[in-house]
Amino acid sequence: MKEITQLRELEADCRRRAQSEPERKWYWLAQAARHRTQAALEAAGMSTEANAPEVKLASWPMVRDERRLH
Repeated sequence: MKEITQLRELEADCRRRAQSEPERKWYWLAQAARHRTQAALEAAGMSTEANAPEVKLASWPMVRDERRLH
């Protein structure tokens, strides 16, 4: 919960910097969006850490399926 609060504070800080630095507004708004997304993932219980398990999708062979020809 502490990390979520820190991420939301970082988001707010980035939005303030976007207002004070108009020439880099795009950068600070992108950083704010990144922190907001990370906070939402943390709140949902999803980890964004490097040691989180990687999800791999099954790959299907690229061969003709004879069952679909009839």
